[in-house]
Amino acid sequence: MNSITRRCAALALLGLAGSASNAALAGPLPSYSSTYPSPNAACATYGNFVSCSTGVLNYLSGSGAGGFTGDYTFSAAQGALHNAIVVASNGGATLANGDAALPSENGFKTINGGQKDYFFTGESNDPANNGALANDTAFSWDMGLSTLNSKLTFDGDYHQMMIAFDFNNPQNSTASLPIWALVTIRDSAGTLANQYFETQQLDALDIFKDPSLFQSTKTFNGSAVTTPGSLDFALTVGAICVVSDTVSYPSPNGGSCPTGGQLINTNQASNAVEFINYIPSLDLKGLEGAGYDTLSVQVWMGCFGTGGPTSGPTLADARPVGPCDTGGYGDIFLIAGAALPDRNTVPEPDMLALAALSLCGLYAARRRGALR
Repeated sequence: MNSITRRCAALALLGLAGSASNAALAGPLPSYSSTYPSPNAACATYGNFVSCSTGVLNYLSGSGAGGFTGDYTFSAAQGALHNAIVVASNGGATLANGDAALPSENGFKTINGGQKDYFFTGESNDPANNGALANDTAFSWDMGLSTLNSKLTFDGDYHQMMIAFDFNNPQNSTASLPIWALVTIRDSAGTLANQYFETQQLDALDIFKDPSLFQSTKTFNGSAVTTPGSLDFALTVGAICVVSDTVSYPSPNGGSCPTGGQLINTNQASNAVEFINYIPSLDLKGLEGAGYDTLSVQVWMGCFGTGGPTSGPTLADARPVGPCDTGGYGDIFLIAGAALPDRNTVPEPDMLALAALSLCGLYAARRRGALR
């Protein structure tokens, strides 16, 4: 594994280190440390994103694998999310991000009462703002870089942004969910070109490739929805077969490991985080210093282009994506990762090392030897 990939892996989040006070609106985000070896059987690369299963991490910790200290599953209950910055949630109690940061945009509400089998930002569902949030668009979840970076700066250090995801429903080992996300870093003055960071399907030939190698072809100017194609979606899975601390593959039926390994159910519970995600090539603090001022996030998840009254709209390539999700679509929220002391000085231009938002589920498949 090359030095860039090792560095990306070393920055990933694993292990509860502390949390913010409910009463302290100016306090830090819930904070987690990077304390695990790489490569490992819990994580994989999806375009510009790296995603890790908390269930597999806990299994590795419990089995005595070197470097894993667990417990890696933590609460995503509605009350617990008041400390975080919520991008999307299946309940209304935590949608007011003013509890954590001002100004900010509220989180999207993903639950739909069973009326549709999909969710995407920009479907006439733009949340209200807490305070004067500049550059908010109706087609994305938006936040100012200055506000976001101030939340990541505490205890004398700047911290990496991590993205937590909770499946919610359905909660079973055969559940899977297609997800696509695009993070756009914008300069409201229009002087600087937009920077894009996108999820993609797992690369079966190199499942932990350097995330900085992927180049998004999408664009977003804030005036319309960006529509993905069917091949842009990552896929969460309900169960993973762990062969060793560095080798795993998705269970094809959620109930067995046909080529060996220990079956791990990735669905923890409706109130527990199941996947931790980050974007190693996104340096929010460096981009703010360069003149960028806004982070805009678009998320699509569920069933699209399959027809019927509950299906989402046609995708860019006019091909369907599934399976559909009839549940709550999950919670997506931001947390602070490992401290990055070098970000308190001058950012290194060749190492963009912060993660921003979006949701990419783990379709983990670590392969070596016969599995590769």
